[in-house]
Amino acid sequence: MAAKGAFKGMRVELRRGMLLKVSPQYDPHGAVQGDLLRALNDAVRAARLPWQVQAGTTIAFGNGFEPMPDILLIDRSALPIQPGPIPPAAVRLVVEVADSSIEDDVGEKREDYALGGLVECWVADVKARTVIRHSEPKGDAFAVEAAPVPLSQPIAMLTRPEVVARV
Repeated sequence: MAAKGAFKGMRVELRRGMLLKVSPQYDPHGAVQGDLLRALNDAVRAARLPWQVQAGTTIAFGNGFEPMPDILLIDRSALPIQPGPIPPAAVRLVVEVADSSIEDDVGEKREDYALGGLVECWVADVKARTVIRHSEPKGDAFAVEAAPVPLSQPIAMLTRPEVVARV
């Protein structure tokens, strides 16, 4: 349906088999997202990894879960040749920038990422100006939840500590 233009002008995600309209992004959400995009681009370049930083690209986890995270780091060497949604095996990090969506991003959506086997997930809390990092998916939870890091401090990936975002 999306490929045929059924949702033109709308942001939607497939979650738990349901199509959900995603909230529009306003400032300061956009400012935090932009800062993290730049910082992660710099971090990936400094670490000399074959990764790409993207925004708003769909990941095809299957089982009724195809989110469109705010930011994702993709290992280009793990992508299939044909175009389409990003396979979870190529995703190294998802970042959800949360303003009005904080409860969902640290709740149901985080559970879905864990169930999908995502290796690492960050939630950037716009109001608190912090990033909460999660790794090691186990069922519908992450075994590791690191203490929140202020956006003003260097933020290292849990699974690849050489990737350090400096906002």
